[in-house]
Amino acid sequence: MLHRHKHDAIVILAIFGLGVSLYLAITHYLGFAVPCDLTHGCETVLNSKYSMLLGLPLSVWGVAYFFSVAVCALLANYYATWKTLLTWLLGIGAVASLAFLSIQFFVLKKICQYCLTTDLISVLLFLWDINIEHQKT
Repeated sequence: MLHRHKHDAIVILAIFGLGVSLYLAITHYLGFAVPCDLTHGCETVLNSKYSMLLGLPLSVWGVAYFFSVAVCALLANYYATWKTLLTWLLGIGAVASLAFLSIQFFVLKKICQYCLTTDLISVLLFLWDINIEHQKT
């Protein structure tokens, strides 16, 4: 039997990631420049050829990803199948985030503070999930 609500921290972090991704998606489609006071590389990263995947901005994929993570985490509190799906989803997201971070640091040599935030959240979510799975019940 699963312990109820042990995935709630994942839901909370996923909602935060969803908010950041939604902000970036909205600013993209409205054509607004995002303020970038901390890293000063947001426009370079957000307008690079790496910022799109299958014709959609990565921020839109982030909205779908974080929404899916939140839903899976809520259901993982009650159903083992969703727990497995959540682990796979978070693993894929963490690998993608590490790739995106590598592109920022080593290819573009510019950092977007919003992208950095969502990428770190994605990796932290995966690590948190792995920690949950290895806890004694």
